[in-house]
Amino acid sequence: MQTSFSLDSGSSFSALLARYMNGQIAERSWKKLMKTFDLAGVSSLERMAFARFMNEILADGDTDQLNVPKPAEMEELLSEIRVSRN
Repeated sequence: MQTSFSLDSGSSFSALLARYMNGQIAERSWKKLMKTFDLAGVSSLERMAFARFMNEILADGDTDQLNVPKPAEMEELLSEIRVSRN
């Protein structure tokens, strides 16, 4: 059963959970996502942006090849973004 998701209905986190529960996100990828969301020092705005980004990737393509950044990679990306905002 294929289910479509709208990013406008509910939060991006809810959409990710629904995708996981429907089998669109593998267990390994889900664990990486949760590790990234649990990183210390990541703001709620950054978490929401990451969740929305991952939903957009899932909506656009093949979920079998979902490449979730490792927490260390995410920290590096966030540090680059934070420097450019200041």
